[in-house]
Amino acid sequence: MKVFSICHVSIVMLSIIIISTNLMIPFYTVVSAETNCSNGDIVIAQSRVGTLPSGIPSFSVEITNACARACSISNLHLKCGMFASAVLVNPKIFKRLDVDDCLVNGGGPLAAGSTISFKYANTFQYPLSLASATCG
Repeated sequence: MKVFSICHVSIVMLSIIIISTNLMIPFYTVVSAETNCSNGDIVIAQSRVGTLPSGIPSFSVEITNACARACSISNLHLKCGMFASAVLVNPKIFKRLDVDDCLVNGGGPLAAGSTISFKYANTFQYPLSLASATCG
């Protein structure tokens, strides 16, 4: 197994524009010759999906392993600030461990082509980006 982390290699900042929400989301990708997968294989998409009766906006998040080489990715940690939600998020799917450290899928593998999703509610959308993961 190989571990890749944006802390130990060069980072390229790119931007995606989500047309339906006119929202520009920065994300980081790392290209590494040492492994069969890269940070770019993890696609994080989120959008506003409605409002709770209390008036708090709700958001949907999808995290996809887009690896075209059938690689499994585990121990997936996202930068997530002080993530909190007004509705319960299943901690087996997404759990804040510490400030700016959220664990996806309980650290278990996310197979190539698989997507894990959840919804949360807060007064603002949290920027979520890849911090580290294990390839293999």
